[in-house]
Amino acid sequence: MKYKYILVVLVFILSNVWIGCHVSQNISSSSKTFPFLSIPEKTLHFFVIGDWGRDGKYHQTEVAEAMNTTGKLAPPDFIISTGDNFYPNGVTSLQDKQWLTSFENIYSGQQVQCPWYPVLGNHDYRGNPQVEIAYTKKSSRWTMPARYYTLSKKINDSSSVRFIFLDTNPMEKLDTLHQLKWLDSVLAHSNEQWKIVVGHHPLFSSNPRHGNSAKMIALLKNRLEKHGVQLYLAGHDHDLQHQQPKGNVDYIVSGAGSQTRKTSTHSTTKFTRDISGFASISMTADSLALHFIDYKGNVIYSYKRGR
Repeated sequence: MKYKYILVVLVFILSNVWIGCHVSQNISSSSKTFPFLSIPEKTLHFFVIGDWGRDGKYHQTEVAEAMNTTGKLAPPDFIISTGDNFYPNGVTSLQDKQWLTSFENIYSGQQVQCPWYPVLGNHDYRGNPQVEIAYTKKSSRWTMPARYYTLSKKINDSSSVRFIFLDTNPMEKLDTLHQLKWLDSVLAHSNEQWKIVVGHHPLFSSNPRHGNSAKMIALLKNRLEKHGVQLYLAGHDHDLQHQQPKGNVDYIVSGAGSQTRKTSTHSTTKFTRDISGFASISMTADSLALHFIDYKGNVIYSYKRGR
């Protein structure tokens, strides 16, 4: 009778241990960050955030925390900023307090101490945009060597990505012939399998505040298509958007780093939402996966495409 009692207790304990593990696995598989657990080893992984610099207000701090939390599961190789880095009037010097109150002290988590590649937004032009370039020599992670620049990143030994960072502010008002000639040359001589162009102003947007930019479409759309660009990343509109007009290029707006504005949809809209957050992009040799993540860490949209 004594041994029978011990056997029953052991069965009960082992059953509860198995049930506990089973429940834990289910919780893990349905967690908000689960998609990142399946990122292949040979992957280039980065975050995209824009329109953020507001001294931690309007969920900027929470977005930074969500970036760091996501990075613990899948550390970003680098972070792209799509502009309007400092509100409302940019920065005026290397000693401007906003370097601390809107950048260094906000994005302080271990997982966001990687290189940052910014572009200039219209609010950055209200200050001294040259200061943001100069901060490159002062910072260990802020990397803006010029108003427009390019770099290549390897995915593996045989595949890489060409990133082209534009200054779209003058493009909104006039033909910047020198920059466009430079863009044509970079694209024409690029041998990378993937090509991604980054600018502050979107070509296509369903946000009522700005909407599509006829000027940007006229200057860039045919160029992007001609040279096989797969992705155009922008900010400016304070939301998260995926626009997919006819052609091979996907147009992504990640301008929800802090304050957002009410958004809408039109015929090219695959997704849009006016919630603070950022984009996470993972690239293999043959595919690209994008996830929009809100300030609470929830994956709110996922998209995958091939080259």
